[in-house]
Amino acid sequence: MSRLRWLAAGVAVFTVAANFLLVKIISGTGVTNLVLIPGLADFTPTFNRGVSFGLLAQNSPAGCHMLIALLVVITLGVAIMAWRAATLTASAGYGLILGGALGNLFDRLLNGAACAVFDFLALHLGKIPLFVCNFPDIAISAGVVLLLVESLSVKRGTDNTDAAH
Repeated sequence: MSRLRWLAAGVAVFTVAANFLLVKIISGTGVTNLVLIPGLADFTPTFNRGVSFGLLAQNSPAGCHMLIALLVVITLGVAIMAWRAATLTASAGYGLILGGALGNLFDRLLNGAACAVFDFLALHLGKIPLFVCNFPDIAISAGVVLLLVESLSVKRGTDNTDAAH
């Protein structure tokens, strides 16, 4: 079991470090808009004061503190689930979600009064905008996909447990 905990922790630490480096590198480029994949993805740096899709956006210090407190509680819940993960897939999935949550939380704390995360990847279908996200958002989404795969493999009777626990 300890190997699974180390996997989750390692994935989380990697995700947080990668986000920190990406934000530092990208924010220092001075580039404001860049087409990455025509009709699908653009580099468009922006600050998001809310969570997914700008929900729960905060414009006051009190609101910011409440949002951070809520995010800390959620992150602790994910950390507990990562600690209890019984398979490699679940450990990696929870590690990605935990790393993404911590990456966004640290980003929000480092931006001080703005209480915002640095989003930079604008996804769209042609001229139809979808959303703007960042590396931690991608990590969280990938973690959710892994957990869905895990749940489907368990339902089908596939044994995905780690023999080392």
